[in-house]
Amino acid sequence: MVRRRDGVHIPVSINTDFLLDKEGKLIGLIEVIRDISLVRELSAKVEEVSELKHRLGEQTKLDNMVGRCPRMQDIMAKLPIIAASKSSVLITGESGTGKELIACALHAHSPRKHAPFVVVNCSSLSEGILESEIFGHVKGAFTNAYFDKPGRFEIANGGTIFLDEIGEMSVATQVKLLGVLERGQFERVGSNDTITVDVRVIAATNRNLEEAVQQGRFREDLYFRIRVIPIVLPPLRERTGDIPLLVNHFLEKFNRE
Repeated sequence: MVRRRDGVHIPVSINTDFLLDKEGKLIGLIEVIRDISLVRELSAKVEEVSELKHRLGEQTKLDNMVGRCPRMQDIMAKLPIIAASKSSVLITGESGTGKELIACALHAHSPRKHAPFVVVNCSSLSEGILESEIFGHVKGAFTNAYFDKPGRFEIANGGTIFLDEIGEMSVATQVKLLGVLERGQFERVGSNDTITVDVRVIAATNRNLEEAVQQGRFREDLYFRIRVIPIVLPPLRERTGDIPLLVNHFLEKFNRE
């Protein structure tokens, strides 16, 4: 980033060519600085179009799921009503049952469909990194925090955040998440400045959160906050017709990652 004469900071690319004399000694250099603001904007648009195409593809898969299993047919019939609500949703089900597909469908059918749909896998990150990923951090908050970084809640503002495997979240991070659900506010790691967001929360787990609450591993108040609308997905052994569709979904997901 460089600052123009008017004080505006812009992204740039810098190319340097070295000037050598006949003996190969360095006698100077030429440095070309290019404004790449437009390139950044075009890149962002390409990513936006790619995300929209992905959502449309996910919706096509979901349409194919209807009718293959009576319990899934019942869930899909209720989907538009659940999608229209602002309430938090907790999707429970065994691994591989399509919890993310349902979350994506809820967002795609909701009034927030043109806003971001942000996915966070709570089981793939350590406690400190997960907190920073969800809520962001400021420069100097911890080692290697060289820049301010917005969290997933800021990125999802106006849209939906999908917290996959929320049962793996530490109690400390649960406290901070509870604050977002209650007040729509939080602070980045290392900052006292309050950030306000409007984000719908959809959570998912393959664990029995009621047992986790009884064992003190999951906050009871947070459990009831995220479980305003519960969705329980049947196991794959009861819906073998959905397996080819889900296999294709996960193959595409792993290829993207």
